[in-house]
Amino acid sequence: MKSKKSVNMGPPIHIKLEVDEAREGKKDLLSSEVNLLKISQTISRYKDLRIKELEKKRLIIQKSKEIKKNLLKLQGLLPTLKIPKILEKDEIEILTVKEKISINPIRRSSDIEGQLLEIQEKLRNLE
Repeated sequence: MKSKKSVNMGPPIHIKLEVDEAREGKKDLLSSEVNLLKISQTISRYKDLRIKELEKKRLIIQKSKEIKKNLLKLQGLLPTLKIPKILEKDEIEILTVKEKISINPIRRSSDIEGQLLEIQEKLRNLE
């Protein structure tokens, strides 16, 4: 038989608390319990929402696979286009013309400040 070793801590120590101190201690303990219960509820709600999120992700992945499969079927059913070489050259020329289009420069900060002043002036006139 195993003998249990008991730790002898000596006689219990009693501390005298005033009524107000005891009441405050109980209030603190109860508020801590309330906070722990709220945390527990929040964690359980999080778990539920996380499960729903994972189900939705799984559904999205499943639907995307179905769409991809349908697109591959469609590509197999549709005929392939054969573009004549003459038309291919025209497309290249159109692309080079589009590349040559210049982009308008960005307005300077002084222009923007002037516009801001004008808008502020109009707002003052409306008031």
